[in-house]
Amino acid sequence: MSKFEILSLIISTLAAVISCVSLVRTRKLAKEQLELERVTAELSRLQIESIAEEKSDKTKPKFNVNLTKFGKSYNFYISNTGQGSAYNVDFELIDCNDSPLSTHELQDMFPHQEMKPNSRIKLMAAIHMGSPRKYQVKLTWENADGEKYDETFWPTL
Repeated sequence: MSKFEILSLIISTLAAVISCVSLVRTRKLAKEQLELERVTAELSRLQIESIAEEKSDKTKPKFNVNLTKFGKSYNFYISNTGQGSAYNVDFELIDCNDSPLSTHELQDMFPHQEMKPNSRIKLMAAIHMGSPRKYQVKLTWENADGEKYDETFWPTL
């Protein structure tokens, strides 16, 4: 073999090695890029879900029930702190043999037709020395579509 042939063989072998290394690196990079695209797609899906959840939270009511003493009188406060209205709101004391609430007041006020955002209802409570320190309250309501919801609260003195 002549010097020219040996030199041509070395150069072609070197070119083949460089091509193989380049092919391996390209495949590895393509695999990483596909994984990155999968992760990006998953993140986009999660962002869309989060935005949809935030949007639905803007139309949902969020309730809070407190038992508060002001002076010598006690009151139950039902507050809608959410951004949506609630309809046909109903209030019920669960497992309460000695209810501190006036049945006449309950019948007059509930079911409450609509509780708008940042509104509240005040119920006078006749708390005495023998009254329990904690009450179980169940609120039920409907959203604008007529779906029914309920939530239990435990207001304490």
